[in-house]
Amino acid sequence: MEFRIGIIGAGAHGERYLRHGLRDVPGMTVTAVCRRDRRAGAKLAAHYAVRYLPEAPDVVAAPDVDGVVVCTPPSSHGGLAASVMAAGKPLLLEKPMTGTLGEAEHLAALDTGAAAPLFLGQSLRWNPVILKARELWPRLGRVHLVRLAQRLAPTTLPWQRDPAQTVGGSVLLTGVHLFDLARFLTGREFARVDSRHWQVAHPVVEDFFLARAELDDGCQVSLEVSKYTDSRAQWLEAVGEHGQLWADYLTGGLVLRQGRSAERFDVDATVPTLPAMLRDWLACVTAGARPPVGALDGLATLRVVDACYRSAAAGAAVSLDA
Repeated sequence: MEFRIGIIGAGAHGERYLRHGLRDVPGMTVTAVCRRDRRAGAKLAAHYAVRYLPEAPDVVAAPDVDGVVVCTPPSSHGGLAASVMAAGKPLLLEKPMTGTLGEAEHLAALDTGAAAPLFLGQSLRWNPVILKARELWPRLGRVHLVRLAQRLAPTTLPWQRDPAQTVGGSVLLTGVHLFDLARFLTGREFARVDSRHWQVAHPVVEDFFLARAELDDGCQVSLEVSKYTDSRAQWLEAVGEHGQLWADYLTGGLVLRQGRSAERFDVDATVPTLPAMLRDWLACVTAGARPPVGALDGLATLRVVDACYRSAAAGAAVSLDA
């Protein structure tokens, strides 16, 4: 029997879930979608031959929906996720887990007793270059410096320019990728962060931030996000006692330098991550297993987000224990 999913939030990114859920995951199908723009939602549903439901509660309650994907603005994640969890249905929640730390703490508490654990869509954990970097990580020895950066074009999504819906900018929407990658690659937690952010082109929230963080083992992490350029880049650098690793996780390729040698790895980063992530979600649901990235990971990431905003407001480094 196929695992039937409903998608709440069928905009540009939600449509990717719709397409891959229908075509690329054996044992999975999509039965319903919900989108605030009813005309666009009905048109999309007709194109993919699925049912359009105008309200999110209709998707959660639908008897032909076994699991729910929530792909809406972060300000709505807390309430929608709680409703899916209360219904006892498996949930795949897009990152960031919530728009605020308080909501993240609430979801993490709900998750401890949930019939189906929350699966968090931190999709870069399925990026082939990131997975190769994690495989190579032990060869670096003790790592003392990690650098992570993303350069992106300004957003064209209307909700990200609406003060009523946008609860954060580059720190919340893109920084969560970097914070999660730092935890995923190092296996450590953030201890302190010193962050600054600016508005270059965005009228409502920050579109440029820099942060220097310290992990709980003393490793220093440099974090950069800019969303005001007309170009894109995503790169990682790690410097350990036995070597240096550089990776381009947008277009592909890694270089491991040890001594005077340079070992190159031709790994394609353009492979879509959603099919692999959806397959792992289905596997967890089928086996009744804990997800590889769940509510506690989302909470840890939101703690870093909160610390970055507190640091920027204070103009000084802050502890995550504060």
